[in-house]
Amino acid sequence: MCGILLCVTTKSEDHKCTKQLNENKVVLERRGPDASHEIEIDLSTSWKATFSGHTLWLQGDFPVPQPLVDSRGNILLWNGDVFYSRIGDEHIPNGHSDTKFLLDKLENVETVEEICNTLEIIKGPWSLIYYKKSLNRIITGRDRFGRHSLLWNCLNGDGELTCPQLIISSSSQCSTLCEIPASSLYQISFENTISVKKVYSRNPYAINKKPVSDHEFFGWIPDLLDNTSSDQIISDYLNIWQKEVEGLKAALLDSIKSRVHCQPMLCKACVLLHLNGNQIKCTHSKVAILFSGGLDSSVLAALTDRVWPENESIDLLNVAFPLRTKNNLTANKFDVPDRLTGLQALEELQKLNPSRKWNFCKINVELEELLEMRKSRIATLIHPASTVLDDSIGCAQWFATRGRGVLTSNNEEYVSPARVVLMGAGADEQMAGYARHRQKFANGGWSLLVSEIEMEMNRISERNLGRDNRILADHGRAPRLPYLDEMVVEYLAQLPIWTKVDLRLPIGLGDKIILRALAFQMGLNKTAIEPKRAIQFGSRIAKTEARKEKGSQICDRLTKSLVLEQ
Repeated sequence: MCGILLCVTTKSEDHKCTKQLNENKVVLERRGPDASHEIEIDLSTSWKATFSGHTLWLQGDFPVPQPLVDSRGNILLWNGDVFYSRIGDEHIPNGHSDTKFLLDKLENVETVEEICNTLEIIKGPWSLIYYKKSLNRIITGRDRFGRHSLLWNCLNGDGELTCPQLIISSSSQCSTLCEIPASSLYQISFENTISVKKVYSRNPYAINKKPVSDHEFFGWIPDLLDNTSSDQIISDYLNIWQKEVEGLKAALLDSIKSRVHCQPMLCKACVLLHLNGNQIKCTHSKVAILFSGGLDSSVLAALTDRVWPENESIDLLNVAFPLRTKNNLTANKFDVPDRLTGLQALEELQKLNPSRKWNFCKINVELEELLEMRKSRIATLIHPASTVLDDSIGCAQWFATRGRGVLTSNNEEYVSPARVVLMGAGADEQMAGYARHRQKFANGGWSLLVSEIEMEMNRISERNLGRDNRILADHGRAPRLPYLDEMVVEYLAQLPIWTKVDLRLPIGLGDKIILRALAFQMGLNKTAIEPKRAIQFGSRIAKTEARKEKGSQICDRLTKSLVLEQ
């Protein structure tokens, strides 16, 4: 994870670049605290560019400061992770940085089309700014799911980018910034004005549309539901779709393994000692999971346990906001739904592996701190997202990822030192986890459900992931999303829809049934039948400020905070 910035100005206004660098330095350093660098170049007689990078060291034997420049004068700012140690058929040698490997691979690529084709075969999340000197062009964009944030000045009425041009991972000064669409890659050229052009458009996400009749599969279910337990239904599902469940399990294990092991195996404190020349053996947590105790996060935890060294701890970050009642009295104001399901899932995980050190961190957020941190820090990270839902999710995620709370094991204060944090994003979109999926299925059967899932996956970058990345990376941790691994997505997309979900079954059973079956198979029997509960409701942040509002409304708390920041 890195904080990257490109600022382009006319030579007569280069002081504006200095202003942008100064204003955004702190937020970029929080994303990339381990190394930093910047360079300036002339793009033409009129234009100059400043490239600035702040690196969170995750790959290679040592941090590689960015931007990197090759022997031909090409420049790369890379905010990404190349997983599975290869780009296409070319393997990254042990100990090498993926940033340097990518720069070398692009050095001998001459055309914009070849550059884009190279980027498209990368397995892993990324955003980048790449200057090709021979073309005097900048190529910029994000991976197809938009898992890493990248913002730029909005287009003006003529389709040209405003000047000074700014492209940045995350900013403390919002005003005109918007997210670079993940549906395309872009070329920026410099003549009398800065102009932008789409140079690569991605094919939309699509899933297997093999037709199915309502009674071809699970035809017995409507008649037997009243007399059949949830455990029995899942067991029967496993008998029929065992191969499909095992396939998902294998894909997720590969995805998680690549994400937890792709790091220098040092916590936040020990990495500083290492970079200062100390020989250190780190015994602290290096991996954390945003953990509600729901299906998605619990499956991640159980699978992480299988690929992570037995002597290593795993941090489970569980956030809660105070319950409010009419008389404002509760037995424990932080006994919110996600806290209760989190503790339930913890008990199941401990039974699965009693020797694992599970650090369940209770993160309790008082209203006063929520108000303070939203105003001083979180609102600018959420922008350009702006709804009540964005506010609730963004604030809950920020406090959860901060990782400051109390351990259940000894009731001592704790701050997670992990530099990698796993998150369950993408499971609901691919396996029909939302209530709206059930409505679509009721209105139009399998075909309408398929269309809804395709639509959600095609817009996931603009709805969720850029915001999530800015929030989570603000704590100097690398957010990693195993359910959105390319091979997991490809595996689920090729399965017929009825093997993943059957919305004729009740809530907490038919939605994401393939994932529920996997949880049940691994011994997470209670978690396997927990109904979906969104973080804003499970953590109770949506009720903390006692407002009656819809999630789709523009959030005045965010807009007021942004005005104060400006």
